[in-house]
Amino acid sequence: MTREPAPVPRLLDWLAVGTRLLNTQLGRVDEAWVAGPNTLPGWRNAHLLTHLARNADALTNLVTWSATGVETPMYPHGTEGRLRDIDEGARRTAQVILQDVKDSAVRLQQALDELPVMAWGRTVRTAQGRLVAASLIPWLRIREVWIHLVDLGTGVTFDALPEDLAEALLPDVVATLAGRDGCPALIVRDQPGGLPLTTRPTEPVGSAAEVKGPTAELIGWLTGRTAGDGLTCSPPGLPALPAWL
Repeated sequence: MTREPAPVPRLLDWLAVGTRLLNTQLGRVDEAWVAGPNTLPGWRNAHLLTHLARNADALTNLVTWSATGVETPMYPHGTEGRLRDIDEGARRTAQVILQDVKDSAVRLQQALDELPVMAWGRTVRTAQGRLVAASLIPWLRIREVWIHLVDLGTGVTFDALPEDLAEALLPDVVATLAGRDGCPALIVRDQPGGLPLTTRPTEPVGSAAEVKGPTAELIGWLTGRTAGDGLTCSPPGLPALPAWL
């Protein structure tokens, strides 16, 4: 069981801020941008936006599960169906795709707003098979919205993260990366004065690379979104990382 990184009201605040920023950015784009590339290999912005919309609907399914007690999978047709929906959805017009992102986010927010207090503690299952409390659902969406805001390439960087959100996201990113095959032994320390985070706590002292820097820079590098130019490493040379997500 995974515990949410903050109380539900704070999670909902972070989600609202991220959703507003996403809508603001999408209000500035045109049809050519929607059809254009982003930082994710093999996907155009149309794919990424469709993914964001279907992710909102998938998380709404989990809210429904929590509210009713009836198992409602995130993606009823499995991984293949999810990818097929994204591919087909990316062929729609830019106007339809952009509206879909906004409408799906509204549906999710409405479902969260209407969720009874007792239902927040009900256990649901993510697409990866993890059993989590429903109170984690907003956090799952927060990660999607804020990280993909960077992927969209509209100028938003991890520096836009609210400070307390960045502080909550960093240990989550480290923990996720630690579960990936090929993850090196790392000690990650955000400066100034951050507590050390490690990917392999059982490794002998001195065997891990210690990486230091601003929280936003660390998140960017650990998630594979930036090269880590603002970080320092001991011994010198940032190690290669597996894909974060």
